[in-house]
Amino acid sequence: MINQLFMSKSALFAFQRKLQVISANIANSQTTGYKRRRADLESLFPIVFEGALTDSDETINSPDKKRKRYTEYGTGVRVADVSKDFTSGTVEITNQPLDLAIDGNGFLQFRLPDGTLAYSRAGNLHMSYDGTLVDSGGHPLEPPIQIPRNSTDIIINEEGRVFVQISGQTNPSEIGQILLANFPNPEGLRDFGQNLYAQTASSGDPTYDTPGLNGVGKIKQRALEFSNVNVIAEMMDMIVTQRSFELIVKTIQAGEAMLKASSDLGK
Repeated sequence: MINQLFMSKSALFAFQRKLQVISANIANSQTTGYKRRRADLESLFPIVFEGALTDSDETINSPDKKRKRYTEYGTGVRVADVSKDFTSGTVEITNQPLDLAIDGNGFLQFRLPDGTLAYSRAGNLHMSYDGTLVDSGGHPLEPPIQIPRNSTDIIINEEGRVFVQISGQTNPSEIGQILLANFPNPEGLRDFGQNLYAQTASSGDPTYDTPGLNGVGKIKQRALEFSNVNVIAEMMDMIVTQRSFELIVKTIQAGEAMLKASSDLGK
C-alpha cells in the first residue's frame, strides 16, 4: 500500500508540472516568437525483485519443482524533460518598419547587461533614446545598429541589410547588417524568460550567418512570427491531464481510506 501511495504521489507532481506547461502555452498563444513547450513523462527506474528478470534462477531437476518467475514494476512517473518545439509559427503582416520575422532557421542576437549574448525569435524591435535597435526588454541588437535621427524611412531586405532614407538625400544609405545565429541543436537552448534563450552545452556553439545563407532563414520586414501554439490542441491536452490528475487524487484518497480501515481493524 505504501508503494502504491508513493507511485500516486510521483504522478501527482508530474501531472501538476504538465498542467503548468500547458497553461504557459495557452497564456503565450499570442506572444511574438513564443515556442511551444512539451512536458515529456517517463516511468521511474523499475524495482527488480530477486535479481534480473529471467525465466528461472535454477535448473529444474524434478517435475514437482515449480519454475520461479521474477517480477518487476515501476515505482512511479516523473517529468523527464520540458522540451521546446521550434517549428515556425504564423507570420502576420504588421506594416511596422521595425517588425522582423525570420522565415526559416535562426535567431536574432541581443546583448544582455552582463555582456553575454541571448537569442530570440521575437523580432518586434524598437529604437532606444539614441536610435539603437533594441528588443521589447531594452536589450540592444548584436551587432548593434543605430538609426540616425533624421531618417525618414527604414528598409531591411531579406539578407538583413539595413538601409535608411535620410532627409535631403536621394538614395538610401546602408547603415548595418543583421546576422542570424544558428545552433546544431536549438532544442538544447535554455529558456530564461522574456522570450530569450541562452546557449548551453546541449545546444552547441552557434554559427553566425547572413540571412538566406548556409541554412538560415531570410528576414521579412513589417511582419512578425507569432506563437506556434495550437490553442485547441492545448485545451484538449489540458482536459485529459486534468482528468488524470483527478483520478490520481481519488487513488490517494482510496489508499488513505484503506490504510485507515486496516488501522481500525487492528484496534
